Amino acid sequence: MTAFRATFSDMKLVKTRQVAQLIFEIPMEEFDAAYEVLGGLPNPSMERWFGIAAIVPQAEKESKVSTAPQAMASPDTGKPKRDYADLPPQQQAGMRVSDPVFAAFLQEQHSDEWHETLDADFCLKLICNVQSKRDLQVDQRARVIWHQLDSEFQAWRRVGA
Repeated sequence: MTAFRATFSDMKLVKTRQVAQLIFEIPMEEFDAAYEVLGGLPNPSMERWFGIAAIVPQAEKESKVSTAPQAMASPDTGKPKRDYADLPPQQQAGMRVSDPVFAAFLQEQHSDEWHETLDADFCLKLICNVQSKRDLQVDQRARVIWHQLDSEFQAWRRVGA
């Protein structure tokens, strides 16, 4: 076996090393097989790289085929609509700052930054340490922080829903 199933459960920013840790969970009964695929304990003196791919259920694949992008044209331009995940980070951030639910999330979960700015757009820039949302496209560290913030918001929204 060369692969195993896991669910993406969290992520952590390691600012001192400028990396992000992605945390995946596997059922306990599949641990031994996954441990074998990974080659046992990590060896700090040697990096081992792994590929990660999403497992898309057949029903989801079929529903995506039936709603292909060509079928979903934007009424303004006639161009196909793009999924949120396919948008560049500055466009994603632009959409979020205009969402009052995102502003409520910032007020509740990032109150220090919120009270310093009292504006979702400025608060996002403060958290990501950028002057402009365009910087999210070119600054890798800011982009990682943005994706972490957006994931945190989506989880917060699911819990509150």
